[in-house]
Amino acid sequence: MPAYIKKRLLGFFVVMAGVSILSFLLIAVSNADPAEVIARHSAGGATEEMIGAIRIQLGLDKPFCVRYIKWLGGLITGNLGVSVFSFRPISQDLAAYFPTTLRMTGLSLVWVIVISVPVSLLCALRKNGVFDQITRGITLLGICLPTFWLGFLLLLAFAVKLPIFTVVPSPGIRGLLLPSFTLAVPVICSFIRLFRSSLLSELSRDYVVCARARGLSPKRILLRHVMRNALPPLITLFCQYLGYLIAGGAVVENVFSLSGIGSYLISCVLAADATAVATCIMVIAAVFVLANLAGDIINRLLCPWMVRETNV
Repeated sequence: MPAYIKKRLLGFFVVMAGVSILSFLLIAVSNADPAEVIARHSAGGATEEMIGAIRIQLGLDKPFCVRYIKWLGGLITGNLGVSVFSFRPISQDLAAYFPTTLRMTGLSLVWVIVISVPVSLLCALRKNGVFDQITRGITLLGICLPTFWLGFLLLLAFAVKLPIFTVVPSPGIRGLLLPSFTLAVPVICSFIRLFRSSLLSELSRDYVVCARARGLSPKRILLRHVMRNALPPLITLFCQYLGYLIAGGAVVENVFSLSGIGSYLISCVLAADATAVATCIMVIAAVFVLANLAGDIINRLLCPWMVRETNV
């Protein structure tokens, strides 16, 4: 296990290096000019002299390699620079916006676990029954639903028609219930379909036949034997969706007027803030890669025999 972790950590640094180069390169070759954006928002109006002066001040007149090395050095030392969008240090912006996204993502994962696991178990116990057929139809619909449309429907239903919540999010967990549920719906539907399929695949194995021959009840077999073996695909998808929820929360944050990392990233893109955009991409990529690493380690600890079978 230590050798495997070292190998994966080495891969993590390689991936992050590639992400840093690609993110900075794509933004650098774009037509957006942050100096022009800043000049347009100034009181005197945008002139060529002003744009040139701002470009020199921001270091945009230097070659790409010099700007990349300077940005990467600041990223390593913690000096992330100043955002063109907010005119504040990017580290302060991340500290202000990221906690909201983390709370919303964490609550979304709670929705996923609380709803998808019991529903999947019931579907596996009652395969091709009425509940299973209805659930399969609902999950297919839920995967296809756009999150922004679902968010507007929930706001209309529970903030306008039934004023249980407010259109402007209230502070605390209450203000994150609707956004987190909106973000979690497609993930819940995908989890139910995957976990149901994994459970049914395990139920057809030989050890289940032996357990039935011993007189064990279907519920006992499912909860004590099958569920553990069916968890690795779910854990892998769960950790992969962690990065998706953080990055994909931008639409939901804009629908519910939340100040999170997603809405901050969109604002920085519109303001042509290359440094802030590249930094946000690095943070999201780091969360995604580390979540995948955590999922692999959990699977190895949960079902070590599967790892041995794969190596054989």
